[in-house]
Amino acid sequence: MPTTTMRKILNSVLLIDDNEIDNFLHRKILENCGVTNILTFESTPAALQYLENTTIIPQLILLDINFPIMNGFEFLDEFRKLEIAKYPTDTFILSASSNPADIKKAQQKCSGFIEKFLTKEKLFAQMTCLTH
Repeated sequence: MPTTTMRKILNSVLLIDDNEIDNFLHRKILENCGVTNILTFESTPAALQYLENTTIIPQLILLDINFPIMNGFEFLDEFRKLEIAKYPTDTFILSASSNPADIKKAQQKCSGFIEKFLTKEKLFAQMTCLTH
C-alpha cells in the first residue's frame, strides 16, 4: 500500500538505465510507493532530448552510470545546461558500481548515490534529501 508521505512528496520520476529489466523492477518499486508519473529511458541521449522538449519537470531522476554512448556523469553535465535544470530536480546515481571513485563522484555531481537494486527502504532513506 502506498504511503501518504510518499504520495505527497514524490509523484514524478525519470528512470534512465540501459537495462530494460532494471527499469521494469525499479518502476514496480516506485509504483508500490505511490509514484504515478514514471518515465523510463534506455539511453541518456533520449532522456536529454525528452528533457529539452518537455514542460513537465521531474522531481527525481534515477540514473545509471554506464551507458554505451554517454555515461551518467556526462548526462549530468549536459542536463545542467538545459533550461529545465533551473527548476528543482533531485538526481541520484542508481548503480551496481561499488567503485569508491564512482560513489564519490556521484556525491559531488548530484544529490547522491543509491546502490542497485532500488528498494522502498533505500528510497525512503533518500527522502530527507529531496527538495520537494
